[in-house]
Amino acid sequence: MKFFTPARYLRLGDLANRSAFLAAQRDWESAIADYRQHLSRIRGELPVGLRRLVETVYLHDARVLDMWWGGKTRFTITLQPQSDPSRLVVLVYSLIAQPAVKPETLPEEVRSAPAAWLYDELFVASESGSGDRTYTHDILLSDGREVRLHFRNVLVTRPVPFVPDIRLAPGAPADVAHPA
Repeated sequence: MKFFTPARYLRLGDLANRSAFLAAQRDWESAIADYRQHLSRIRGELPVGLRRLVETVYLHDARVLDMWWGGKTRFTITLQPQSDPSRLVVLVYSLIAQPAVKPETLPEEVRSAPAAWLYDELFVASESGSGDRTYTHDILLSDGREVRLHFRNVLVTRPVPFVPDIRLAPGAPADVAHPA
């Protein structure tokens, strides 16, 4: 992680020292501004589905329902965003390298389970002579893991979950109909 580093994140938790906390907040706000600027520079180079996702769905604190590696090139993440819990986010990456996982990026005392999506960063990793771009997606999870995916493309879908029955979940829309 370049912008939302674990060290930056941890400094936000120092509530004992007011001036240190305020400095950490200013530093965090600066990181947000820098990342937004970075993202605006690369937005047009991102795969279309990922670009739409970045523009429309707030993933911070989304529940990580599932994350699995399907062999050599396939990696899938299923999220339930707090901003729209009635619609899942399913990301299916076409990897060009094994997923890299740092299991203990955050100290044990700040980790939480079940895993939630804290922060992520996207980068254009390379462009070959044939015009094929590759990307990296760095993801910091609340359970302390940092995941790095190096991929060629990603399929983004927004399905409506039916099991468990989302109509029974608190805050779920009453007008969700099951197919006949």
